[in-house]
Amino acid sequence: MGDARPGPDPAGFGDLPSQFFALAHEVKRLANARYQGSGLSMARLMVLHELVDRGPTRIGSLSTCLNVAARTMTSTVDGLAREGLVERRPDPTDGRAVVVALTERGRRQYQCGVEIRNGVLAEVFDVLDEHERDRLGALLLRLGAAASEVAARDAAHAGVTAAGAAVSAAGVR
Repeated sequence: MGDARPGPDPAGFGDLPSQFFALAHEVKRLANARYQGSGLSMARLMVLHELVDRGPTRIGSLSTCLNVAARTMTSTVDGLAREGLVERRPDPTDGRAVVVALTERGRRQYQCGVEIRNGVLAEVFDVLDEHERDRLGALLLRLGAAASEVAARDAAHAGVTAAGAAVSAAGVR
């Protein structure tokens, strides 16, 4: 059997990436465990969050925004609708399409979920003093901006690659 450990670390990050993902996973696991009594999950809370921010939205837009398959989003929305947290309505701009809208019950459930999530985060981040939290916040903003730049470059590259493939497929050289 091969060795599954990562190879050399030319970037000099050490175990930082593994620690980062492990912490994110543990916080998500803790939040999901606390959500169980409310019928929520991190995934469901993310959908409700998008609806709070964006208002009524098509399922395709939700799946794109949250980077999940359309089938997965449809299943999630179906469950939220069964519980009365969202409802489907005709799209006011296209009568053939449907948008998903938050219900008042969904808004209350979202607030409950945010309180649960914030409680978990408060417990986890309580080990940091004010200066450490401020520093971490600044670092997370920098990392978020860097991730957005990488995503924009990837999207631009994918667009160039897709355009090149379309030209190649058309036989244009």
